[in-house]
Amino acid sequence: MSQASDINYLMRDIQVREHYLSGKLTSQYNLTESQAKTLGFIEEFPGTNQKRIADHFGLSNASTSAIISKLESRDYVEKKPNVGSQDRSNKLYLTAKGANISIDIRSELSKIENITTENLTDEESANLIVLLTKVKKSYFN
Repeated sequence: MSQASDINYLMRDIQVREHYLSGKLTSQYNLTESQAKTLGFIEEFPGTNQKRIADHFGLSNASTSAIISKLESRDYVEKKPNVGSQDRSNKLYLTAKGANISIDIRSELSKIENITTENLTDEESANLIVLLTKVKKSYFN
């Protein structure tokens, strides 16, 4: 195997494992990863709308609508009309129940993300960021 193949394999393997752990976590809350990410987005941007969520995650309007409807039916999200604006889209907010779940999930996801660097020194982590940034630039030039 070439070094490039080794690097690609390692990055993909890490990503797959992190995705698995994230999916396992969100399923403990009876949520999909998309639903959990949407909760986190609404927590970060209260009053956002469905189009902004769809654009941010690259989802279709229909998929986003289904996610929001599911979260609304579980009393995690509430829609409020956008009063005093020509924009007819509803503003989205977390309910208290949704905020609590979102905080819990964010805390647990942070633990999963920290696995990436738990065996690295601060200097090694900084070097890895520099190196991965260079790799990323290769794909976006």
